[in-house]
Amino acid sequence: MKKRTALFSRIAALAILTLCLVAGGASAADVYLNMGSTSSSSGVYAWCVAAANVINKADNGIQVTVVESGAGMDNLRKISSGVFDFAMAIDLPGSLQLYKGIEGFEGKAFKDVRWLFLRNIFADRLYVLKDAGITTFGDLKGKKFSPGIPGSASAAYVTQYNDILGYDINLVPSALADGISALKEKRIVGLQKSSGLKSMDASLIEVNMTTPLTVVGYSKEDVEKIQKVIPYMTFLEQPKGTIKEFPDVGPIWEECPIAGAVSTAAMPEEIGYQIVKAYVEGFDEIASAYGAIKGFDPVADYFKNAGEDVVPAHAGLIRYAKEKGIEVPERFIPPEYKK
Repeated sequence: MKKRTALFSRIAALAILTLCLVAGGASAADVYLNMGSTSSSSGVYAWCVAAANVINKADNGIQVTVVESGAGMDNLRKISSGVFDFAMAIDLPGSLQLYKGIEGFEGKAFKDVRWLFLRNIFADRLYVLKDAGITTFGDLKGKKFSPGIPGSASAAYVTQYNDILGYDINLVPSALADGISALKEKRIVGLQKSSGLKSMDASLIEVNMTTPLTVVGYSKEDVEKIQKVIPYMTFLEQPKGTIKEFPDVGPIWEECPIAGAVSTAAMPEEIGYQIVKAYVEGFDEIASAYGAIKGFDPVADYFKNAGEDVVPAHAGLIRYAKEKGIEVPERFIPPEYKK
């Protein structure tokens, strides 16, 4: 009851602020929003901050405060409880868990989550010590490995995969800075870190210079077993040489979700529209801070690459897409969208 009351209060407040935004112009910040991000030690944090900056600089009356968090799953919990108005560092599989009330959100379906814009398609990459003799995920059996930041979607996935495959890996969840320290000191043999499809994460470049790393993947059999249990998870086979820092790695199978930002149905169409518009118009500036988004279309690529199982798009995203002549299939349309 408290959660529902808080959500209704947030809806009412945002509706009033939107009227101010539309009627009063955008000469001052009329709408103040909390935006969930990720750990400040993560390379993705630069993307979150850069995105907030372009929104704040746009003449739209919106002021965004970046709030450091435990990334994906933590952000989704705080979105559903009304702590965050919108959140970044989210992936589609995690959002679907919340939307449907499954797995990490068993029995807690939140049908009001809405996709806001896409960041990129990335890899939840498995980095290991080069001299550890590990060539696949299964070789981690019995070894200490960090699945990622506690509360993040990617860490939860690695934990699920370990359970599904029965590899009995000694998983040691850790904040990124702690995981890097443990890796350098060889207290763990590796860690999972979300990265661009073709490059290693910026937070590990310096580590690799002093503590040589390599990348391993899942076997084809692993992928088949995982997808029998979690059919909406996306895996891509990366050819040899795909990852520029590791030209000898490949072919390997990596888990590669769609990542981006989400909000809720409580956020009015006008505010969502202004956020998406500012993000797209400031895309080059954001890409200069976080190069992994280059080559992606933050609007069209969601409708193009998401499968049949989707989180509905925010009404503001749909409005922007239609203005640009982008097709929006019916399965993405939420009930509150007015055609």
